Amino acid sequence: MSNIEQIYNKLIANEKLKNGSKYERLAAVVYKVIDESDSVIHDLRLRGDGKTAQHQIDVTVEKSGISKRILIECKEYNRVIGIGIIRDFFGAISQIKPDEAFVVTTVGYTRGAINFAKDEGIKLAILREAEDSDWNGLIRTIVLKMEVIMMNTPIIEWIASSEEERDRINKLLEENLGDKISANTQDEFFYDENFKVISDYQDVFAPILNAAPRVPNQITKGKHEFESEKYVKILGHFMAVKGFCYEFDSYSNEIQSVVDDGGKVASLLFKVMESDSKHLIFEEEIEKWMFDEDGRVIPK
Repeated sequence: MSNIEQIYNKLIANEKLKNGSKYERLAAVVYKVIDESDSVIHDLRLRGDGKTAQHQIDVTVEKSGISKRILIECKEYNRVIGIGIIRDFFGAISQIKPDEAFVVTTVGYTRGAINFAKDEGIKLAILREAEDSDWNGLIRTIVLKMEVIMMNTPIIEWIASSEEERDRINKLLEENLGDKISANTQDEFFYDENFKVISDYQDVFAPILNAAPRVPNQITKGKHEFESEKYVKILGHFMAVKGFCYEFDSYSNEIQSVVDDGGKVASLLFKVMESDSKHLIFEEEIEKWMFDEDGRVIPK
């Protein structure tokens, strides 16, 4: 049993099919994986317009939303294939007149086959079991190292709206003057002149403090004045304020993040010749598809 058959049996269905059919069906699944919006059918019989000859097409792709048909001939050979196979397939192409045509095989093509295909606009592709060397030139893992500069808890000092307001509050808080009070910025609020809540501290502080410069192991100081007077509550007393002064220090923290393939297993390699692009097809991409009674690739 070939490796291709084992991949098919493991990921799609363990069933008896004629020689080469499992390779053809894997090719159909690969085209579905590349563009899931396409309609992909295995083993379709087609005639050209006004023709009587019927052609067996291994894989047919119909692009969604546009009138475009792709014909695919599949050959699971352990050697390069020659011009004869390309020429035979061209007979079907010349009658059916698809928008594109592919020949897909496992090893490669002779120079004569390549030249004939080029002359007739037939694309040649390789579909085979994936190998470790297929990862060459592809990025499997990215290590991201980031220095994040964090802010320690800031100290806020209110600026009274007037000297009279400052003196009034100082008298009310005489016993507590100089004390530092911890507060959750989402549980403390700004009020209007009628002492109705305008917003919490977080909504006001966050954009101002986040815009302030942060230098590790250094103290940042600043001042912000409001466009209009606000009220805050300090130990049960409302105080009219026109702004605040802030002070905080910062520290740096290095974060490393690894982005990789998550241990995915690449089962197949698909590559169109004379193209720089290649597709590694993973187990999880293959095993979610099956075939209906008409040979159409559908979700399991």
